[in-house]
Amino acid sequence: MKSEKTIWLGLGYAGLLPFIITTVMSWAGWVAPWLDPKFAFISYSATILSFLAGTLWGRVLSLYASNNIGNLLILSNLYALLAWFSLLLAVPAVGLVTLSFGYFSLLSIEKNCQNLPVDQEYRRMRVRLTSVALLTHFLMLINILFGG
Repeated sequence: MKSEKTIWLGLGYAGLLPFIITTVMSWAGWVAPWLDPKFAFISYSATILSFLAGTLWGRVLSLYASNNIGNLLILSNLYALLAWFSLLLAVPAVGLVTLSFGYFSLLSIEKNCQNLPVDQEYRRMRVRLTSVALLTHFLMLINILFGG
């Protein structure tokens, strides 16, 4: 059990690296011919939001009785579609705001749904990870709007 917790904690925090690296690249003006840091950020964010929606789906399926199961399953699909939609937007700033909304509201749903089978350490980690993800989204948005 201890090693499994170490793995999900490590993977969770390692998952912040692409957010941080692409934000730094964008602010520093580092561009490679094969990598646009703004697109890399938005596409990674959409992937992670879809992943989080999928984990919500999995946790809901593990419940044996709840009044919210149908609503939560629908929401998990809507979050995945929201993430995909953000990739289709021609204005990166709107995509970033859309993704930020997705992260914040998904965390709120998880926090307010007490019957999801999640331990407190995972909940604390999710708050920290979402906070850093939202901070990098804000920094990337500022860079797009005012930095070029």
